[in-house]
Parts: sequence; C-alpha cells; structure tokens
Amino acid sequence: KKNILVAEDNMTNQQVLTGFLSRLGYTCDVAANGLEVMEKVKLQRYDLILMDCYMPEMDGFEAKRMIHETLHKSIRPRIVALT
Repeated sequence: KKNILVAEDNMTNQQVLTGFLSRLGYTCDVAANGLEVMEKVKLQRYDLILMDCYMPEMDGFEAKRMIHETLHKSIRPRIVALT
C-alpha cells in the first residue's frame, strides 16, 4: 500500500485528484496548505506527495524545502509539483 498526500488548496482540484487516485485503487490524505503538509509528514510517512506550488500560508516550494531539511533521505517522499 502506498501512502499518498495530495497538497492542494483548491477543493475542486482536491476532489479531482483524490477521485482519480481512488479509481486507480489508492487512498490518500489531503492537505490544504504547506503548514498542513508539514504537520502530516510529522505524523505519517508518505511515499508520494502531489504538491501544489502555490498555496496559502506556506507554498509548495517552502514545504518541499522544509521536508528535505527535516526528513532523512531514506524516508523522504517523492514530491511531484502541481501548478
């Protein structure tokens, strides 16, 4: 089972992404901004983060930077940028 996090502030985009992943057989968590991403990666290990680049409070660029600074290389998720 892959742990996937969808980091997207737009609710419609959240629904599209989670619906698409669900049809492929995946379940995922959702974060609406970079601060939520950081809270979630502290609590759970993710294999993949689909990260919106432009979100309120903390954008995807800063969240990615923080993930790389705080998580060891061996447990860092793959991060795919969305715009």
